Amino acid sequence: MSETFYRVLHYVAVFFFLSGIGASFMGAERAPKITKIITGIASLLIFVAGMGLIAKALQLPHGGSWPGYLHAKITIWALVTILGPVLAKRLTKGRLAAFYGIVILASCAAYLAVTAPF
Repeated sequence: MSETFYRVLHYVAVFFFLSGIGASFMGAERAPKITKIITGIASLLIFVAGMGLIAKALQLPHGGSWPGYLHAKITIWALVTILGPVLAKRLTKGRLAAFYGIVILASCAAYLAVTAPF
């Protein structure tokens, strides 16, 4: 598959994930089950499309070393996909602050992808 396919899939999955997390945080105390399903599937697609982008866009050899910003992006992805649904479910106060924290982390990941600072 082409780099463009992976890039579009990655962007669409990020959009669906953040939309689902936003619905979970801004909705009622209990988010509908479909919201949880959407965020889970979107998270998986973010990972798969991201790995495809690493292979196609960066043309890194299998087993080759990754640049530091990729390690940071994967760490941020793991934090966002684990903390987002957990905080949306468990928090009763401070939900808005937690949501903004998730958006800030996702924005940091986007910054790393665009600038590749290290």
